[in-house]
Amino acid sequence: MSSKSSTKNTAGQTILAGGFAGGLESLLTFPTEYIKTQQQLVRAHRGQNISPLTLLVETVRHKGVKQLYRGASAFCAANASKSAVRFFTFDFVSQKLRKSSYTNNATTINLAAGFAAGVTEGLLVVTPGETLKTKLIDDRNRLGGPKFNGTFSVIRHVLATEGILGFYRGALPVTIKQSSNAVVRFTSYSFLVQHLRNLTTEKYRSFTSVLAGGGAGIVTVYCTMPMDNIKTRLQAIGGSERYSGTWNCLRSMIASEGVASLWRGTTPRLMRLTVSAKRFSFGDNY
Repeated sequence: MSSKSSTKNTAGQTILAGGFAGGLESLLTFPTEYIKTQQQLVRAHRGQNISPLTLLVETVRHKGVKQLYRGASAFCAANASKSAVRFFTFDFVSQKLRKSSYTNNATTINLAAGFAAGVTEGLLVVTPGETLKTKLIDDRNRLGGPKFNGTFSVIRHVLATEGILGFYRGALPVTIKQSSNAVVRFTSYSFLVQHLRNLTTEKYRSFTSVLAGGGAGIVTVYCTMPMDNIKTRLQAIGGSERYSGTWNCLRSMIASEGVASLWRGTTPRLMRLTVSAKRFSFGDNY
């Protein structure tokens, strides 16, 4: 078998394996995603802050454990699909940059390819998937009870009320969040691993990468949380009527709920990071 054929097989296997792993991981950790989204939305419905634990207990008590997976199908499908988009974009951009005369610096190439992959997956896969997931979860808060029967019910509703562009509400904050992941994570990881190695002896050097990776993930979560909150508000049911866009949503949240509202849902998102135990890489999405 030629090396070219072998490379194609390896690429295909990587995409399939990555897609399966991403979908399975999303399914296992989705309850934390559900609680995070509910915590981000509940203020608009109740006018109060509710802890993740309270939301979890209320949900299970009144709706059962099954409710924690409302919106999981759209979320898992999007996470499984974006691995293919991410792989091809990252590989395509990095190869083009290596062949060009712009730069031969590996760090610069990885950052540029990671940024491009984040933008592409954000626009093609993540934004529509997040729109469906958010509306399915927000549907639980309706007065009189939920009205959507499932994912296809939401799709029909969005097409009927907002058109195809309705699936791309929140595209700007989603794209900023996805594309900044690589830059923030790489920068914080490099800083942390360098300082940790200076503080530890040779005996413990093998743990510095693990600690730095975990620390970089936490920094990334806190840095991108405002965009996550804004996109959730924009994609919620009635979001197009309440907010004219990203900037309007940002100003409205700060004016009515304070700056701290931009970090609502951080705890369950950090829990998802801990449970998934992701290693540091440009492709991971916290």
